[in-house]
Amino acid sequence: MAKTQPVALITGGAIRVGRAITWRLASAGYDVAFTYMHSRKEATSLQKKISRIGRTALAIQVDFNAPQQAAQTLSKSIRQHFGRLDVLVNNASIYKPARLSETRVELVEQLMRVHVQTPLLLCQTFEKLLRKSHGHVVNMIDLLAERPWPQFLAYCASKAALGNLTLGLARELAPQVTVNGIAPGVVQWPDDYPQQEREKYLQRVPLARPGTPEDVAELVHFLVTGGSYITGQIIRLDGGRSIT
Repeated sequence: MAKTQPVALITGGAIRVGRAITWRLASAGYDVAFTYMHSRKEATSLQKKISRIGRTALAIQVDFNAPQQAAQTLSKSIRQHFGRLDVLVNNASIYKPARLSETRVELVEQLMRVHVQTPLLLCQTFEKLLRKSHGHVVNMIDLLAERPWPQFLAYCASKAALGNLTLGLARELAPQVTVNGIAPGVVQWPDDYPQQEREKYLQRVPLARPGTPEDVAELVHFLVTGGSYITGQIIRLDGGRSIT
């Protein structure tokens, strides 16, 4: 029997930006399912935190290096535990540097599996549930899809492909489902990112600060609640970096 409470699925939802999105939607009254790969400890702690506010949280371990198997696992879990799906956030990502001379076919294939094949298969898998609930899809892209860095050549290309997929899905799933993308600038520094490089980046940001995971989570929340007449858009969340 399907639940009456709205349900959101967030891929890569145990840590960093995904964790903020998962918590924001749970705080807004959604029951949530979120995926993780290696972050079992973080997934367990988030699940307990969400349970304490009276919402259902389901942590699902999957490997998006095998997209079809992962999609089948998620389909079974969502249908068994919830019977509905209102929001799909394709957030899971791999951020690997490689210049042209360092780029191997295996890396390109891995990035495409995680950033393109998985979102496509999940939209295909959950199409009927999303149409039935007049749901929403949000794809996490990257400002680098539009402004590629040579040291992240394959990563940028795969995120650009996800951006194009977002536009196609918006047309395909209309009028019942909205599909949008978010292209963040820096919203959480990598732990090993040099301080000098941080300062150099911020000199090009009109708002003079990095974003936060919570900034992303707030935009996701808006798109799946108040943004019901927005579809096929890729929103830059970058403090104005894209205009400098």
